[in-house]
Amino acid sequence: MSQAAAATHDNNVVNLQPAPAANPLPWRILRLLNIYRLLVALLVILVYLGGASQLLGAITPRVFLWTGVAYLAYTLVTAVSLYLHRPGFALQAQIQLVADIAAIVVLMHASGGPVSGLGGLLFVFLVANSVLIPWRTSLTFAAVATLLILGDHTYEVFYGPANASGYLQAGLIGLVLFIAAASGSYLGRRLRESEDLALRRGLDLQNLAQLNEYIIRRMRTGVMVVDDRNRVRLINEAALADFNKRPAHELRLGALSPWLQQELENWRKDNDQRPASFNAENGKPVIPQFTQLAPESNAGTLIFLEDASVMSEQVQQMKLAALGRLTGSIAHEIRNPLAAISHANQLLAESKDLQGSERRFTQIIAEHVQRMERMVETILQLSRRESTRAEELELGRWLRDFVAEFRERQGLNSQALAVRIDSGEEVRVRVDPGHLYQIAWNLSENALRYGMPAQPGAGPLIEYRISPLATPGGTEFAILDRGGGVPKDIAEHIFEPFYTSNPRGTGLGLFIARELCECNHARLVYEQRPEGGSGSCFRILFGTQQGWLA
Repeated sequence: MSQAAAATHDNNVVNLQPAPAANPLPWRILRLLNIYRLLVALLVILVYLGGASQLLGAITPRVFLWTGVAYLAYTLVTAVSLYLHRPGFALQAQIQLVADIAAIVVLMHASGGPVSGLGGLLFVFLVANSVLIPWRTSLTFAAVATLLILGDHTYEVFYGPANASGYLQAGLIGLVLFIAAASGSYLGRRLRESEDLALRRGLDLQNLAQLNEYIIRRMRTGVMVVDDRNRVRLINEAALADFNKRPAHELRLGALSPWLQQELENWRKDNDQRPASFNAENGKPVIPQFTQLAPESNAGTLIFLEDASVMSEQVQQMKLAALGRLTGSIAHEIRNPLAAISHANQLLAESKDLQGSERRFTQIIAEHVQRMERMVETILQLSRRESTRAEELELGRWLRDFVAEFRERQGLNSQALAVRIDSGEEVRVRVDPGHLYQIAWNLSENALRYGMPAQPGAGPLIEYRISPLATPGGTEFAILDRGGGVPKDIAEHIFEPFYTSNPRGTGLGLFIARELCECNHARLVYEQRPEGGSGSCFRILFGTQQGWLA
């Protein structure tokens, strides 16, 4: 990557600040001027050595020659200073312009003044330097050159062969020099504006290219570009992970996945054909999507590798959201007739004409009415659940207070519950205390109801553990029991709503616990007791990247 928009891989931050860079254009112009200066000096020497000119150097030939020699020597010294970039650009430009004005004025004096035509050489120097230096400075140099030319001609009028008619030519040369300075300054200002605009646009494009590259590289969706020969021209990290490959100098689609290459060939023959999903090398179900980058037949093909499991999960979440709204509405409508049924059953139970078996029927009605009331209350509580109010919580201290309250309310002895903290008492998590209380209470009640050991005395009924995770800053809060555990064919369904093996249960306890965990950016997972033996373990994982919702 370039320094102008470097992506920092350590902390995944894109630096879009352009790095300062020297502008080479002004120095290039000064070098071109020095070449022009060299040609002028060589021309002066050649004119003198040839002796063919009756005008150039005719007044004082030796002054003309030695001025040319000194000008040539100065040109060589300037070439070295331009190569070394010392002194600075502004100082060099002004020093060179002073030397050019002095040399040309002396050459004009040696050749008879303004009538020699050498004053036109200053036009090129003033125009080029006016592009580079401020406009006030360029006008000042034009004024100085004009005054020197007029002063030299005045000297020639009084002490030499010149006459007063040369003032017109000197004035015209001065006017041309002022026009050169003004036009060069205007041209320089427009060039600088255009250059600044081009530099900004270039940096913007460079930053945008770097940002696009960074986004594509960090996308969770696999992206690759394949040419007409099925050579991979671009591939991001997600696509490499799908095929368990590492970056290489040249990759071919057939080496990554022959099935995907065949699907691409079929799509090229018929663009309306929808490719089927397949399992990548890492076992992830993938749905490929093909897009032609350009209408030409030899243009590349863009391939997206969509994660089918993510799409299925999104569909499932949409179904659950719709189901939640529907069940909330149904529960609200059921509540009133359910209350009427309960009231009528109570009146019926108070009748003295009922026999023993008939009273049993009223008890059955009352039990199921209570079960329905609990289910309705749970559904309504879930549908009107308030937003999460997360706060910093000392998990160890909170757990000891919770265990003490749960033991007291359930009437358990001190050996029935055990707490083990491996992360220290000061471990902190960010969570809603009310949500965490409801999660822990539901899981603890399930442990008492379904996790009673077959042989009493084997250890505490419920164990609470706090331990660190491998993820930096991650914490695990686990609740374990000593029951028979959950069979494998049932374990994958226990977090689904209304799924229960107890005819008296609602099937919403674990579903609500998982939903509350996700609201607090945590995950609730189930597994068998890790140290062997029978029993269940529900783990609440805080600070894991997978637990954060978009």
